Amino acid sequence: MYNLSAFPTELKKNIVTALKATVATPVIICSKEQIAYNLHYFLKCFSIRERQVYFPVKVNHDIAVLSFLKKLGVCFEISSAGELEMLKNIQTDPDKIIFSNPVKIQKHIRLAHDYGIKTFAFDSESELLKLSQHAPASDVYLRIAVPNKGAEWKLEHKFGARSQEACRLMKMATDCGLRPVGIAFHVGWNNTLPETFEAAMNIAAQVTTALEEKGIKLNFLNIGGGFPAHGVDQYALLNNISKKIKPQLAIFRIKHGMTIMAEPGSVIMANTAVMLSAVTAVIKRGKKHWIFIDSSIFQGFQWIMGGLKYQLVYPYKTNETVKLLPYNITGPTCDSHDIFAENLMLPETVKAGDFFLVYPAGAYINSAREYNGFGYAGTVVC
Repeated sequence: MYNLSAFPTELKKNIVTALKATVATPVIICSKEQIAYNLHYFLKCFSIRERQVYFPVKVNHDIAVLSFLKKLGVCFEISSAGELEMLKNIQTDPDKIIFSNPVKIQKHIRLAHDYGIKTFAFDSESELLKLSQHAPASDVYLRIAVPNKGAEWKLEHKFGARSQEACRLMKMATDCGLRPVGIAFHVGWNNTLPETFEAAMNIAAQVTTALEEKGIKLNFLNIGGGFPAHGVDQYALLNNISKKIKPQLAIFRIKHGMTIMAEPGSVIMANTAVMLSAVTAVIKRGKKHWIFIDSSIFQGFQWIMGGLKYQLVYPYKTNETVKLLPYNITGPTCDSHDIFAENLMLPETVKAGDFFLVYPAGAYINSAREYNGFGYAGTVVC
């Protein structure tokens, strides 16, 4: 009855169960087995352990997901006090949390420090001054700027200290009563170029050597996130990236005695979930055919307005003789931007009550609400 060839093995099982059951839509179906598979695949690729993985809460902050990841033994990365509260709700040990937002709100630093978090990122002088005041004697690591070539969304302009600033900033950290313990980088979101990861590793190696020459010995290298998972063969690309940088990782481990850390998010979560949404109407307006479904892009898929593409799968097997028509798939809101896809070729037999599967839905969909743990502004009516 169903054609689910677009989905990974473990997720397929959950989709079949959902389609056969009577479930209220819209709903996101997420597979624990696929999460575990993806995590262990990543660990194997980079020869690291669960304790060295810091899952970014911003990727998926569903409590059931965070609890399962905790059970699997991973640690967590936060960017705000809001995300800290989520981890406190599942009783996460503070020594398994790092605060990796390079530019933090002062109150959030205090709350994290009071909870017992000891490790904070920085990339500027002003951040060091904030940390010395609100998280005294903490461990700090420097986020360095690296190229983002090959990334779907680049981060290189907003964050990251230049490599030539590293020694001065690390010395300032010591002068501020903080303890420099590592360096980190981020190659941008959904980066498919192994050469960019390699270039980032080269810059990190140069910075590490320069710091050692100044008597600053580091404990870890954090290779960040950005591993490709959206709309690509993530397993093949992970293999390519790991083959490219494994020799460099070995040098950090053996020559510099540093632990390797990583912040994989999408590569663990993206393909683990799909949104099941029901067709509410099929309408022809002039020459255009419209399919209305019961979820909006504003309910987690607003990334579409930034240029991202999602698969919309009509999961039913149909006769080859059925005519195909170009459809626009839209949500139920009264906003003209609420378009999931345009000119999608689908059977003319699509009808109200059928289901569509929007994929991938495991990363940045659930957590689009109060993204990064930052809540909506309150309103004062005067």
